Amino acid sequence: MIRDFRNILSSEFFRNVATLISGTSLAQLFSVVIYIVLSHIYTEEDFGVFGLFMNILNITVIFSTAKYELAILLPKNEKDSVNLLGLSGLISVGVSLVLLVIVVSMNGMICSWLGSEEISVWLYFIPLSTLMVGWFTSFRNFSNRQKRYKLIAGANIGQSVSNSLLKLGMGFLIAGAAGLISGVIFGQLVGFLVFFIAHWRIKVSKAGWIKWSEMKRLAKQYILFPKYNMWQGLINNLSGAFPVFILSSYFSTGIAGLYTFGYMIIYRPVNLVANAFYQVMFQRFVEKKHDNRSIRPEVLLFLKRTTQVLLLPFIVSGIFLPEIFGFIFEDKWIEAGRYAQIILPWIFMVSLVMPLSFIPDLYKKQRVAMIIDGVKLVARLGALMVGVIMENVYIGLALYSGLSTIIIGYSLFWYLQLVKTNPPVDDQFIPLKNNE
Repeated sequence: MIRDFRNILSSEFFRNVATLISGTSLAQLFSVVIYIVLSHIYTEEDFGVFGLFMNILNITVIFSTAKYELAILLPKNEKDSVNLLGLSGLISVGVSLVLLVIVVSMNGMICSWLGSEEISVWLYFIPLSTLMVGWFTSFRNFSNRQKRYKLIAGANIGQSVSNSLLKLGMGFLIAGAAGLISGVIFGQLVGFLVFFIAHWRIKVSKAGWIKWSEMKRLAKQYILFPKYNMWQGLINNLSGAFPVFILSSYFSTGIAGLYTFGYMIIYRPVNLVANAFYQVMFQRFVEKKHDNRSIRPEVLLFLKRTTQVLLLPFIVSGIFLPEIFGFIFEDKWIEAGRYAQIILPWIFMVSLVMPLSFIPDLYKKQRVAMIIDGVKLVARLGALMVGVIMENVYIGLALYSGLSTIIIGYSLFWYLQLVKTNPPVDDQFIPLKNNE
């Protein structure tokens, strides 16, 4: 067993994951420390407006590249990957312009739907933020293709630290959610610039490879990305945004803020580790697919090790989360700890399933995956509406978390059935998606 453990530690896979985690973990630790201060500066209502902004953004970014950025890793020909990078960036510009028109013409209507007038001015920043995220994810996948994990870690650090520092600085200068939202936008800009400068220095000569005819050809070749994965991503992110939207509309912006704060505190470290595995496993499994090798042993090993590492901390923290929130932050955030406690089982399942969520795409089972996500969306909406009808936030969140845990657990069971056989060799598309 010790020898096996040493082999794992010395493997290229572990080194790549460790590179991503070690760099960004310091930045994330810094962010958590900053949040201790932010919890004293900003109110529950501020985090509520911030939560609305972030969840709107999580929906608009699904369209930012039409999911073509996910194809960047796939071609064996680097010219194709460069053209896919250009295609993704061009779509991001177009989508952002469309969003700007929508925000200008429908601002008041959107605020009415969300039950928050405070979000009005920040809706105008959604197009810019969507553009930054589209470019950032495109360059991140291009870097992942080249196994430049130190660069990815550096961009994540730049994004996280600049985000946190601006939130802190503006929190002392301007009241309201301005600091929280401005920090996010500034962090996105810094993260993109890290990628852009790094690739500009080394790859500027390859910009000449980008041609309109090639982008059109690749758009047709990988048409299944916008046809399936874009809409599946919309279903996922919309259902993940339901708590903030519904809590804000039917209860209050303050309650939505408490949920946002609790969710962010427990999801940040989970997302850090899961995304690191997610990026490396995708690139690694694409290579295995090209060689017609089985991915089942690594899937089982990942699940075993992840469960061993995370299960006990999740159980212990789950018992004491309200007290932990009250001790680290302030008594006013104890309620956020209760909300976090309720959704913890769902977050645990996300930590297991998100790094493996590209498996249906490897086996060309996108339609089934979309149906499962559609069921999850309906179940989540129904769960929260039960809470609205009963005028009880706890019941709504408990049903939301419980149904999410069960459905994501079923997805994991399905993945394990799929990996019993090798994926098909044809690699026209192998999309990648998050799974919440």
